[in-house]
Amino acid sequence: STSTAAPAPPRNIMPLALNHKPNATSPPAELAAPIDKFFKGLKAGNYADSYESFLAGTRLGAQKEKMSVFISKTQEAFGLYGKLNDYEIFDNYNVGSNVLVLTYLSRHDVQPLRWRFIFYRPDKTWSLINMGFDDVLLDMLD
Repeated sequence: STSTAAPAPPRNIMPLALNHKPNATSPPAELAAPIDKFFKGLKAGNYADSYESFLAGTRLGAQKEKMSVFISKTQEAFGLYGKLNDYEIFDNYNVGSNVLVLTYLSRHDVQPLRWRFIFYRPDKTWSLINMGFDDVLLDMLD
């Protein structure tokens, strides 16, 4: 019997660039400002409001189930690792000239979290097309 190859698993949408030195340059002000507001809201414990205003007008914001998962996962993570104390940009890199990938680290009492924001510029304006966070830091410590 001929075995057909299993379909490839979906690619991780948040890969770390290989052989890429982190570049902690601040993103353009029009992106830095909403991200700052987002983290400040999370720091104040306003999880739902922070996500709603940050994702307003994006495709992610239109996906209410996805947004409520983000909100509950954030609350859960902050419950495990402690409230957000502060945050910083860790990496800022372009993929071509119209995709920008920003990685932030948020500091908590137990350990930091890594946040990834992916912006796309179809015309003149950047728009958030994906985001996520995780607690996997080992691959950053190589």
